[in-house]
Amino acid sequence: MTNEAAIGYALLAAKKMGLSKEDLKRLEAIMYSYLDLVTEEEAEELYRRN
Repeated sequence: MTNEAAIGYALLAAKKMGLSKEDLKRLEAIMYSYLDLVTEEEAEELYRRN
């Protein structure tokens, strides 16, 4: 999966939750920064623990 696809899925879910356009832009920016800071394995582990 590409980074863009992962962010797209998150944005779809956030839209479904009713987040504002401003919050969607903020989510996108935060996700891009984490894609550079956290490995896929670390992200998967976080998902499994949540």
